[in-house]
Amino acid sequence: MQYFGIPTCPYCRKRVNLIRTWKLKREGEYKCPRCGGISNVYLSPLVYVFSVIAICAGVCIYFFHKFVLDDIGLFTCLYVLIPFVLFFILSLFTVYLKKPVIKRVQRPAQEKRRPAAQRRGAERGADDAFSEMDTGRYMDEGR
Repeated sequence: MQYFGIPTCPYCRKRVNLIRTWKLKREGEYKCPRCGGISNVYLSPLVYVFSVIAICAGVCIYFFHKFVLDDIGLFTCLYVLIPFVLFFILSLFTVYLKKPVIKRVQRPAQEKRRPAAQRRGAERGADDAFSEMDTGRYMDEGR
């Protein structure tokens, strides 16, 4: 599995545009325009590593300018923002697409073994129970 790179459709292997990838980070599904395949959108675990590195780099740059160089100015803010801009650009490459897993639900073994006549009778009994339910009409008549 590819955790870093340009995301590709798992069905036709078409690469996704980076501008579209920026929107994909917030969505849960991707529909390929070429083949029409639907895939789930995931973020790589590397995105957390990159975020911690960006935060630590920003803090280190700030403390370096504050205590070593002893100058805080407009350019210090720009220097602190550089790791976060790099993180934003690198996060575009941490999106990957995967085919959805469809789980099949099996019926319980008891229902399979019952004859069809018994199943029809059980269904009919459930319908009768709903027809005899008290709807609350009699509560209003007493007033």
